[in-house]
Amino acid sequence: MIDPVSLGLLMAIGAGGAAAVSRWRRKGAERVDARRAADGRADAKPAEAQPAPAPPTGAYQVDDVLLFLGEEFWLAGQLAVMREGTATLMLYPAPERGRDRWMAAPRQGDALYVLEVDATLARLGWPGAEVPDRGATLRRSEEGACTFVPTGEVPDGWSGGGRYAVFRSLDTVAVFVEQGANHLALRGKTVPRRLVERLRGS
Repeated sequence: MIDPVSLGLLMAIGAGGAAAVSRWRRKGAERVDARRAADGRADAKPAEAQPAPAPPTGAYQVDDVLLFLGEEFWLAGQLAVMREGTATLMLYPAPERGRDRWMAAPRQGDALYVLEVDATLARLGWPGAEVPDRGATLRRSEEGACTFVPTGEVPDGWSGGGRYAVFRSLDTVAVFVEQGANHLALRGKTVPRRLVERLRGS
């Protein structure tokens, strides 16, 4: 409905002026709408940045020192083997002079793996369903595509997509991991976690 002031103007200026008044009212309304929209944007809070996902952690942490059968294992780093967002296996380099040692903690079970790099297994390349081992046969218990997430002192290049496989026979275990040009073949024993003592760490 046209207010009395606008009606008087229309009668005074005729049809041409009516169009001008209509345009003037429309532009005024557009300016009000624009100002309200700007005020709404000013009041809106900026979206909070999502924090980067923290590296996964297992039962043990980088810099822990573990004791097994009188031998100390300093966990210098951590290499998480991730599948579908969950760490299925945690590998910990535990270097010792002249020995390339690793500890591994599977997601399930009450055992740990005490491992060393095995040059003989490494020469086999990526294994099939079985691995020959000093007159015995290790059979594959798990394998698959994975993502490696390193923390601490881990050899260069171990980050991103790759694959892993675990082979077992009684208390003997072998772990193979591969990512790009990086290959690691580890062999060792399964030990009950209750026999491994944490001396110090986080």
